[in-house]
Amino acid sequence: MDYEKILLEWKSFKIPEIFKRNYELKLGIDLVVTITGPRRAGKTFFCFQLMRELLNNGVPKENLLYINFEDEKLIGAKASDLDSLFENYCGLFEKDEKDDIYLFFDEIQNVENWTNWVRRIYDTKKNVKIVLTGSSSKLLSREIATNLRGRILNKEILPMSFKEYLRFNKIPFNNKEEKYKNLIKIKKLFKDYLFEGGYPFVTINKDVPSGGILQEYYNSMIFRDVVERYRIENVNKLQILAKFLFESTSKEMSYSKLSNKMKSLGYSLTRNTVAEYVSYMEEAYLFFQLLKYEYSMQKQLGSIKKVYTIDNGLLNAVTFKFSEDYGKLLENLVYIELYRRKYKIFYNRGKFECDFLLQEKDEVRGCVQICYELNEDNRDREVKGLLEAMEKFKLKEGLILTFDQEEEFIVEKKKVKVKPVWKWLLE
Repeated sequence: MDYEKILLEWKSFKIPEIFKRNYELKLGIDLVVTITGPRRAGKTFFCFQLMRELLNNGVPKENLLYINFEDEKLIGAKASDLDSLFENYCGLFEKDEKDDIYLFFDEIQNVENWTNWVRRIYDTKKNVKIVLTGSSSKLLSREIATNLRGRILNKEILPMSFKEYLRFNKIPFNNKEEKYKNLIKIKKLFKDYLFEGGYPFVTINKDVPSGGILQEYYNSMIFRDVVERYRIENVNKLQILAKFLFESTSKEMSYSKLSNKMKSLGYSLTRNTVAEYVSYMEEAYLFFQLLKYEYSMQKQLGSIKKVYTIDNGLLNAVTFKFSEDYGKLLENLVYIELYRRKYKIFYNRGKFECDFLLQEKDEVRGCVQICYELNEDNRDREVKGLLEAMEKFKLKEGLILTFDQEEEFIVEKKKVKVKPVWKWLLE
């Protein structure tokens, strides 16, 4: 490999001015930093954000090294290549062992035996700070389980939140006065966000048709993060299963049912293989599985699940069925925001259904119901689903999130708040 060429490219690279995301991270701690998240959600630019902060704090650019291991010049890289890159870097940039050095290694999972090298550098060179990124939710944590356990600080980067979306569009919303003044703009942008999602490139490049771009994101996630990573031989089966999952977004699903649907189309895929493929796509951040709340862990894992998609824009680009289904889009959007806020989430199913239970410290502390609009046809069902969960978990208050309704009422001595999703997103 031409290490000098790679390093000279970095030497001439100008770290771009970027839109600052709502993520903070201090690099002075004695831990290896990992940054995970779906492809194109902004992991690389978050690295640039961290580099900019270091530069602003007086760290010379020569003390920073960024390498993207999806560069075609680095295909097949091994731990020995990391050694050679680091040695060549120290020589080219005239660094010695006493200098504070910051290494940013993007998509590190493409390097064979990278954990051994990172562990050795971490143990022997305390002045070298290491930042790693990967496009798999469990990949890094699984691969560091033995070598780097207890030495990792992880930061998860997702597509833009609605707050970031408004900030990018220069719409102030920090207090009641700003929200009232910009109400019309906020509501319009919320509708855009509901359909287009929050992938940074799509948000920044409004004049570029997003459908083709998001379809390419989906293809990359399927082929690079699932097919190549797990050596899937029958790609067609995987893609059909993914289509079924997109169509099932916000619905209950079971591996057996998915297996039977595959068989009905002439594709043999066992229940266990379906479960494996779904877990691979979940690790690639394409889908999330939501468990039904059960007091028994065994029942919980064996129960029917619900499925959600990483981004509404991606969902609309891959399947057209959701483009006019506001209720499903709202529910998917709320799930992703609850996930972003680090809640442990379940759903409740009794006589009725409650979309989301929020658990903290092994206790259900909140319940949330989602519908586009409360009306005569659905009000009784939606309220009963919420009340059933409130009664089960001894909660005094429940929340119904809608497109644009707001009210508050008491039923069976319990408070129910109805609130627009856009307003809740800004809390």
